Amino acid sequence: MQWNDKGIVLSAKKHGENALIIRFLTENHGIYSGVVRYGVSKKVKFMFEPGNLLSISWKARLPEHIGSFKCEVLELYLNNIINKPLHLAALSSHCALEELLLPEREKCKSIFTQSIEFINILALKTDSWAHDYIRWEINFLKELGFGLDLTKCAVTGQKHDLLYVSPKTGRAISRNAAGKWANRLFPLPSFIINKDCGIDQAGNKLYEGIRISSYFLNKYAQLIGLELPNARKILIKRISK
Repeated sequence: MQWNDKGIVLSAKKHGENALIIRFLTENHGIYSGVVRYGVSKKVKFMFEPGNLLSISWKARLPEHIGSFKCEVLELYLNNIINKPLHLAALSSHCALEELLLPEREKCKSIFTQSIEFINILALKTDSWAHDYIRWEINFLKELGFGLDLTKCAVTGQKHDLLYVSPKTGRAISRNAAGKWANRLFPLPSFIINKDCGIDQAGNKLYEGIRISSYFLNKYAQLIGLELPNARKILIKRISK
C-alpha cells in the first residue's frame, strides 16, 4: 500500500540507531506516523523539525502497519521562526495540541489548511500573532466538534452587542441578556469574533481570549481523559506575562 501527500511535521522521535518516527498532519490522510530511515543524518535531520511542510510518500505492506516515509522539502517554516522565542513557543503548542487531540488517520483537511495559515502568520512575524493563535485554538475546538457558538446571543438571538460567553454552553450572551449574571460569564473580547479588529484595540483583551480558549480546551481534554500538553502551558504562561 502506498500514497503521496503533503504533511506538516508534528514531532520526530529517534527509533533505533539511525531512524526517526515522524508524526505528520497530512492534507488528505489526517494524522499519520511512519519511520524515516537514516533520519538522524545531518543531511536530512533539519527537515523533520515541527512546523516544516514536506512532500511525503508513505508505504507499508498492510494498511495497519506503521509504514515508512520518503520525504522532500516544500517549506522550512522553522527557519523563519526559530530566532523568535515566543513565536517558537506558539508553534510548539500548536503542533502539540494537534498531535494530542486529533484522531489517528482521520481526514481533517480544513484543520490542515488552517494550520498552514497560522504557521505562515508565525513565519511572517506579524504583531497580531498571539491574537491569531487564540482564534486558531477556538476554531480548532470547532473542528473537533466542541465549537463555541459566538454568532448570536443564546438568550435573545441578537447578533450585536455580544459581550460575554457562557462557561456552561459556550454560547455568546449579549449585554442586556447578561444582566446580574454578568460576573459569572467570560468577557468576550472583540478580536475573537472580528478578525478586522486592530491590534491596538485588541491588545489589552488578549488575556480574556486566553481564558476562554483555555477553559474550553481543558474541558474537551478532560472529557476524553487527556491533559493539555506542557508546550501549551509554557506558551500561555509566557504570553500571560
